[in-house]
Amino acid sequence: MTYREAVAHGEKVLELSHIADAKTDAWLLLEMGCKIDRKFYYMHMEDDLPDDLLKEYELAIKKRAEHIPLQYIVGETEFMGLKFEVDSHVLIPRQDTECLVEQVLPFCPGKKVLDLCTGSGCIGISLAVLGGPAAVVLADVSGEALKVAEKNAENHGVKPVFCQGDLFENVPADLFDVIVSNPPYIASEEIQKLMPEVQDHEPVLALDGREDGLYFYRK
Repeated sequence: MTYREAVAHGEKVLELSHIADAKTDAWLLLEMGCKIDRKFYYMHMEDDLPDDLLKEYELAIKKRAEHIPLQYIVGETEFMGLKFEVDSHVLIPRQDTECLVEQVLPFCPGKKVLDLCTGSGCIGISLAVLGGPAAVVLADVSGEALKVAEKNAENHGVKPVFCQGDLFENVPADLFDVIVSNPPYIASEEIQKLMPEVQDHEPVLALDGREDGLYFYRK
């Protein structure tokens, strides 16, 4: 199967599975799985895809057809121009959340920053990389999420303090200049109405904001 045939086949499989961005996702899985770019593709589109890469691509397409999020399949996503590792233990960073980081950045230089419900660490680590804070603390109730955040901090060369606990539980009793959070905010009964990628694959712990979605905001 050639590169052109492979991506066309991938697109067809995803369309049949009602994936909204079938064409884009088929290409991105080929690009990331085979580590190629558009230039390589157009120069080699009629070449046969090596067997090992073809098997890897077909497996990735199969996962996406099951509505597993693209970011979980490739293992990373971009946030604030930075690469973040993600897996099923953390919420996938959304572009909308970049607005929070952009609003907070001017207040960070030389300050102590606390990121509650950090998940992948995308907010706190972005602030650490881009904002010049004196110290950053990342807190989450999930130990598995903190493992992902630790990898991301290491990848970006920053050294925040990590705390596992429910909101302020186990957070150092310091005075913080800046507290940021993107906590679970979806009402429990609304989760079952979300798209399959979210309700079936993203962690409920990071989605469920209890009865009206505002539990953690009140806390």
